Amino acid sequence: MEATESSTVPAGPGFSPVRPATVLVRALFSAGTEFEKSLQHELSVNPTGLDAMGHLVMSGPLSPGELSRRLDLTTAATTAAIDRLVALGHVTRAPHPTDRRSLLVVPTEASVHRAMSHLAPMIASVDAVLDDFSEDEQAVIARYLERVVASYGAPADDGTARPR
Repeated sequence: MEATESSTVPAGPGFSPVRPATVLVRALFSAGTEFEKSLQHELSVNPTGLDAMGHLVMSGPLSPGELSRRLDLTTAATTAAIDRLVALGHVTRAPHPTDRRSLLVVPTEASVHRAMSHLAPMIASVDAVLDDFSEDEQAVIARYLERVVASYGAPADDGTARPR
C-alpha cells in the first residue's frame, strides 16, 4: 500500500477516516498475532506457554515466583504452565545456585534453538527493511513507532488522546 499524507481510508459511521500508516499498524499487529500462532503450533504450546518461553529465552532461568509475576498469573496457574512446559521438554526445574530452598525454571537448549530458528529469520528480515531508508528516515520511523507504542499505554479520556 502506497501511503501519502493526503490519502485516507474510510472509517465506520461516527469515526474519522484513518490514514494508511494507521491501517498498516493494525496489519502489523495482525501479522504478529499470526506469527505467534504459528510459533505456538510449532512449539506445541498455548499462549501462556509461549509467553513464559519468551521471558525465559530473553532473561534466562527464572524462579517460579518471578515467572508468575511476569506472566501476571497465580502461583497455581504458573505451576500448571511450568508442568506443561516440562512435559513438552521446553524447560527443566533446577536447584537455585544460591538459595537451596528455591528452584529455577530453565529453558532447554534444544527448545531455545527451536524457537530461535523461527524467530531469528523473521527478526533479521524486519531489520533488513530499514536498509532501504536513510538514517534520517530511520529516525522518523523510530520516532513514529515509539509514539504509537506510547499511545497504547496512555488511557484516552475522550477517545482522541495523542502522544505529545
